Amino acid sequence: MTVATKEALQLALATTATPELHGSPQPPLKRLFTLEEFAQIAHALPDDRMELINGEIVMAPPPDNFHIEQTMGVEYLLAPYYQEIGKLGCVSVGSSVWYAVPVELKSSWTQEGVKGPNHVCPDASVPYRDYLRTNRRPPALLVIEVISVSAKSEIDRDLVHKPDIYASLEIPTYWVIDRRDKSVWVHTEPEDGKYARRAQIKGDTQLPATGLEFLNITPSKIFS
Repeated sequence: MTVATKEALQLALATTATPELHGSPQPPLKRLFTLEEFAQIAHALPDDRMELINGEIVMAPPPDNFHIEQTMGVEYLLAPYYQEIGKLGCVSVGSSVWYAVPVELKSSWTQEGVKGPNHVCPDASVPYRDYLRTNRRPPALLVIEVISVSAKSEIDRDLVHKPDIYASLEIPTYWVIDRRDKSVWVHTEPEDGKYARRAQIKGDTQLPATGLEFLNITPSKIFS
């Protein structure tokens, strides 16, 4: 662990004292983090699920076993296409890649008084190898989320809020794996920060993926 990472961890984990004024406790001071600092902390604590929301680190509950199995299953289904994906300058990865939320979307959230993440980390994706160095759009051809059904807010995050983030990044295809009825919600044709098309697909129908038409992945294979 580097010195910078140790310092970031100390800042993140240190207990902030609550000042008192004339004997009355005051609200605790907040330590806001940059995306670079957060990346160091997330790297140092790989087993903890964290999000950076408006500069604050928020701990997310761990996924359940079904969620983990579905995520591993998607990575397994993508693995045979490694060479074809590589020819496009891309790689297939699990939940180890972060995408920064576009500035224009965060600005609209600020105007609306809405809190949102500074970045997102999908359960699986097919990013371009150079997207971090080039800030290219789209940074990936495909992003995939597995719905967490522990709370309505978790479902809304994947089906309502995240589509706008990925569409703003111009990612051509976004899949949401929905265990509730063994379906996959497919979002395509990003335009002006929204996906123009959304379809719920079940059974043995091949899932569309713009630019990755060679992927022969179906809901049946995902849930088998």
